[in-house]
Amino acid sequence: MLSRVVGRLSAIGLWRIAALLVVQTVLLLTFLVDWKVPPVLAAGFLVTVLLLDNPLWAVGAMLAARLLSTGTMSFFNIGKITIGMFEPVLLLALIALGLRAVFDQRPLWHSWPWRAVFVAMILWRVVGLGWTDKVSDGAKEIIGLLMIVATASVILAFVRTWEHVRAMLWWWIGASVAIGVLAIFGDAIGLTNYATQWQASESGGRETGLGQQPNWFAMNLSFAVPAAAAFGLVQKRAVLRWGLLAASLFIFLAMMTSGSRGGAGSVVIAGAVAALGQPLFRKWFVRFAAAAGVLMGLVLLLNLGDFAKGFTRIAGGLTFLFQRDIRGSNWAACWGMFTDTYGVGIGPGGYVDNLQKYSDWLYNSVYRYPHGIFWGELAHTGVIGLALLAGLVVVIARMALQTVRDTRGTEAEALAWTMPASMLGYFVWSFVEFNIYEKPFWEWLGLYTALHLVARRAQTTGHPLPVWSLGPK
Repeated sequence: MLSRVVGRLSAIGLWRIAALLVVQTVLLLTFLVDWKVPPVLAAGFLVTVLLLDNPLWAVGAMLAARLLSTGTMSFFNIGKITIGMFEPVLLLALIALGLRAVFDQRPLWHSWPWRAVFVAMILWRVVGLGWTDKVSDGAKEIIGLLMIVATASVILAFVRTWEHVRAMLWWWIGASVAIGVLAIFGDAIGLTNYATQWQASESGGRETGLGQQPNWFAMNLSFAVPAAAAFGLVQKRAVLRWGLLAASLFIFLAMMTSGSRGGAGSVVIAGAVAALGQPLFRKWFVRFAAAAGVLMGLVLLLNLGDFAKGFTRIAGGLTFLFQRDIRGSNWAACWGMFTDTYGVGIGPGGYVDNLQKYSDWLYNSVYRYPHGIFWGELAHTGVIGLALLAGLVVVIARMALQTVRDTRGTEAEALAWTMPASMLGYFVWSFVEFNIYEKPFWEWLGLYTALHLVARRAQTTGHPLPVWSLGPK
């Protein structure tokens, strides 16, 4: 691949001259915006050259960067868009995709089951810019959704076989373990401590990972827990099997240090759903519950730092879920925005600008966002937005059922069950937390969509996936 690019450029002298002029012009213009941009672009170019012959590495790096990226790691802002670890890696992957499209005639625009509904959600937001009170915030939200489309396109372009799906899952699990290690041991030795950056963590007892709001930290880790355990069950080598099972338990315990009841609940829901579907999962779900219970008991008994504080908060149940009525007040404001616009919604963005009308206290606090995807869609996109959101859920559910059928009796069946189970846990959690464009749910969905398409091709081409029984073991 790289040799073909070099060959094309060397064969036509004008190409090289034009390319140099374009690069120099871009670097000069970006230097005027921010002096840090040219070094980042130069480093990105070097990495791009290295990734041209293996763009799957770029996809894996993109997934890992999404999990690791936080607001504390942002390089600079372009308007209201924050540029951190994820955006440059996504750009590299898009460049690799573009070059593959030119030299290998690989399509840029792939078809996937939820594409049409998602594009309709974006278009409705574009229409909503006509009446929103904050066009800049609405545009930022639309750009965030367009980045999801770009991410899905990259994943589906390069993750095309069962081996590719396995490789990307290793990247995801490895990044999740790394986050847990850095968060726990980094705080212990004083290298990472971002508690003062989040009001939810100022009083202690809520781990922020690498600088995320505690619930976001828990969300980033929650997806890998059931899938890592299921992935371990289909490994033929004992060291990989037990290593993945241990990794699953470690990731779960690391996310528990966030003190997030929603995070703990979403993992329990995901595990229970998978257990209902498969006797093998049910057996291991009971084992994991017992092991986690014993470890939590020891942590609380020995009062082991952030672990004990986080577990204590979670063990408190729902007592403080509606503390100071923060969520309820935001939901009431969302309902008011919905009814006051006769079900049309206030348009994308603009929530904060409208909030003062419904609650002056919330408007002047740090809690001024809808606290739930359903509530955000209710306020911003109204009836049509809610209908499109319901359509998205239905399409994903149908895709998951088809994937389970297509992978039955194969190695992929374990992930066909547990990956959507994680998404279901997140879906339940999303009624009290998050916005529609939150990551890394969409990257997880993109990877699962790749698995769905791999399984579909295996059925239609007559080349089945590796056989594996999920019967009781």
